[in-house]
Amino acid sequence: MDRGPLSKNLSQEQLAEKAKVSVRTIQRMEAGDDASIETLNLVAGALSVSVKELFDDSPAQKNKIRNAEENLQYQLKNRHDEFKTFKHIYLTCYIIVMMLWGVCFDFLHNDAWSAIMGVLWIGGWMLMGQLTKLITLKWIDPKLDLKYPLTASRIDKDREDK
Repeated sequence: MDRGPLSKNLSQEQLAEKAKVSVRTIQRMEAGDDASIETLNLVAGALSVSVKELFDDSPAQKNKIRNAEENLQYQLKNRHDEFKTFKHIYLTCYIIVMMLWGVCFDFLHNDAWSAIMGVLWIGGWMLMGQLTKLITLKWIDPKLDLKYPLTASRIDKDREDK
């Protein structure tokens, strides 16, 4: 590995924590020892660089770099697909609930209750984005991080490039 953690102003301990690997693993990589494809992807993700940028362009390392990139892209694609599915299911369920809530307005003949239901209905739409973020941070991301470990330290793990 050509670049040490100080190229991003990170200590070995900080980089190890961010990449979710041991400090000893970072030390071995800096000493030039081989690392697994998963480890390379985790460290590259923590540094916000590609695996290729961790190495020089020697022919011996090109195959390992290509395999690491292919594995990362495979996991990112699968993670993005699952995350997109979650968002579609959540949105569909939320729209159905809000539509049912709106239908309840027809059954209310009391103006006070209609006003309260209306305010709550509008508030529900406003809270939707915040609820999505909470569910994503507390439940969805941790499960996807376990299922796709190469993507865990990536800042783009829940975004698909357009």
